[in-house]
Amino acid sequence: MTATDRTLMLLPFDKWISIDAVARRAKIDKDTALSVMRAGRRRGVLRTRGKGTAQQVMRVHPGPRRTIQRSAEPER
Repeated sequence: MTATDRTLMLLPFDKWISIDAVARRAKIDKDTALSVMRAGRRRGVLRTRGKGTAQQVMRVHPGPRRTIQRSAEPER
């Protein structure tokens, strides 16, 4: 499990919390928390609402997920 996955799994399931609360809970700075939140949104683990300092996130998937990584080779 990656550090990003561990951080995402620290978030409460199905409950809105602020980015500041995410940073405190995971013991990381706010910029790192924003980066983890972007990764969580891309993976379909998180939902966000609001903008700027009022932004909130909610974990909507019970476990870590990965996006599909495609090979650089063409299909045959």
